[in-house]
Amino acid sequence: MDLRKIENLIHVADSGSFSKAASVLGIAQSALGRQVRKLEDECGCALLYRNGRGVSLTPEGEKLLDSLRPLLAQMARVVTEFHDEQKSPSGQVTLGLTPTLSHMVGMPLVAEVWKRHPRIQLNVITGYSGYVHEWLANARVDIAVLHDARRSQHVVVDPLAELDLALVSPAQNLSPAARALSSIDFSQLADLPLALPTRSHGLRRTLEQAAAQADAPLNVVFEMDALELMKEIVLNGLAHTVLALPAVVGELHSGQLVARRIVNPALSTRLMLATASNRPLTQAVKIVQDVLRELLEGMVQAEPYRSYMRMAGVRCVSAEPGGGYSSAP
Repeated sequence: MDLRKIENLIHVADSGSFSKAASVLGIAQSALGRQVRKLEDECGCALLYRNGRGVSLTPEGEKLLDSLRPLLAQMARVVTEFHDEQKSPSGQVTLGLTPTLSHMVGMPLVAEVWKRHPRIQLNVITGYSGYVHEWLANARVDIAVLHDARRSQHVVVDPLAELDLALVSPAQNLSPAARALSSIDFSQLADLPLALPTRSHGLRRTLEQAAAQADAPLNVVFEMDALELMKEIVLNGLAHTVLALPAVVGELHSGQLVARRIVNPALSTRLMLATASNRPLTQAVKIVQDVLRELLEGMVQAEPYRSYMRMAGVRCVSAEPGGGYSSAP
């Protein structure tokens, strides 16, 4: 089986269009179509649905690519490793980040890796933990940062940092007295309309577990895996949400949102660095890991992060009286 045919099929499937894939690959659309048809002949089945709106994978096509992506990724890493031995650190690294961490460290990480190691191509994909975990298992990303992930047969996790969770509310819906409070009991969340991620997200599982232990069911009115939409819902006064605060630092500083630390029990989410157990780490991947850790260690020493964030294994010390959150820039 021609490896190039497989790679071209992946380009077509990812772009959803023969014309877009042909443009990216720099080959004629007709030639690309012939290659895919030959691959379908070799497999004895259709791998793509074709219609006027574009193309999509058939179940057989999805099964084929799910099986081959890890092998292709492994081959690419072998080549990269040999290259790394001869030259300065280089290669492509795909990092999966949750929306919270992307807001906090995405831009500084990309800039710092490029500044120190311009031959490393860092690609960042953002999604909620459940999706990022799946991308890691399917070799779509090389490394990932997940919320409250657990070690498994195929995934190795290493604690990075811990962030306190807070109830995030629209400022216009709160009385001056409520806005002045630095904390809120977990049991009070049961009386509030909430916008939360789905159960595939580690944060949601943490909340559901606490709700079950407190016998205080959550009133989830909006459920979505879309951080920006969730923030818009809260900003428009339709609901409250629970977040680690790096995701809303700007809105807290502007006074649009108010955050109160959740207590009794205090809740937090752990950021875990995850890698696939069956794939070796290239030199480029290790460098990205080191830069990420270094950036996080610097952030926890300064506002606005040190009030509610600490590196794994470090005791949190509140930066404000009463345990409140700072909105200092």
